[in-house]
Amino acid sequence: MRVLVAVLTTGSRSATFEQCILSILEQSYISSIELSILIVENNSELNQIVNSSVSKFTNNKKINVIHVLETKQGIPFARNNALNYAQNNQYDYLAFIDDDAYADKNWLNLLCDKAKGYDVVAGPQKAIFPKGTHKYFNLARLYHERKLRDGVMVKWAATNNILINVNTLKKLNLSFNESLIHGGEDKELFLRLTACGGKIKWVNNAIVQEHIVIERLTTKWALRRCFRMGATGFKIESCNKTFLGALFTCCFKGAAYLTKGLLSFLPYFISPKHTCLDSLCDLSHGVGFFYGLFSGGNVRSYA
Repeated sequence: MRVLVAVLTTGSRSATFEQCILSILEQSYISSIELSILIVENNSELNQIVNSSVSKFTNNKKINVIHVLETKQGIPFARNNALNYAQNNQYDYLAFIDDDAYADKNWLNLLCDKAKGYDVVAGPQKAIFPKGTHKYFNLARLYHERKLRDGVMVKWAATNNILINVNTLKKLNLSFNESLIHGGEDKELFLRLTACGGKIKWVNNAIVQEHIVIERLTTKWALRRCFRMGATGFKIESCNKTFLGALFTCCFKGAAYLTKGLLSFLPYFISPKHTCLDSLCDLSHGVGFFYGLFSGGNVRSYA
């Protein structure tokens, strides 16, 4: 089984990026897996910081570490670069992990073990908060993985922790939507995959952990992220629905998030296990859905 693990980077997270690569090199994978690591640098030209980090790992005798440049700016371009590399070099599976995360030692082994009979297997990404993070952020759903039963079939998954059957995507002529440059390209792709009959399995014990940087622990960042999630909703829903179907779905979801946001303020006042940031995020998410209907999903980027 030939497996390619792809890590996308711009060089802005050098410390966590190196920890991420090291966690892949230290995987306790079985001997039947032939593993390579692909670093896709998404910059207009090679970055010295990225080069310096990569050079620390290229002399590994057991695992091939490959460094390529994707000059088109945007996550879907970098992801498609990795997908094309995997297809052109006859890899069986392509895994993705974020450059600010690191994998548990048995991560890849667990994903590969569950891959037979499925087109995609995915697992959770658990948050690591800075010491002393206030519960206002620590309890917020935005920073935590959705809770799913082990082995359950899902309609979509995120590329922060995933293993993809390369031949399935090639057979179905599927790739990441390059118009979704501000996010949502993974959900949109896998919704199209499952609409074609593809199967995605959830593996609870295949864990990666993500460092939450202090810059993301602000109300402004949280609301902008949720707004973007809603604003890209129409493009995502349009992948396997008619125009009217996507329109109705976004209107319904937008109204549902707004209603939920208003009603959920009450639990915050009566329970220490809730945070009002959830309510604010739901409101922002709902507004984003309606904004996306009129803007076509065009939103500004954020860090």
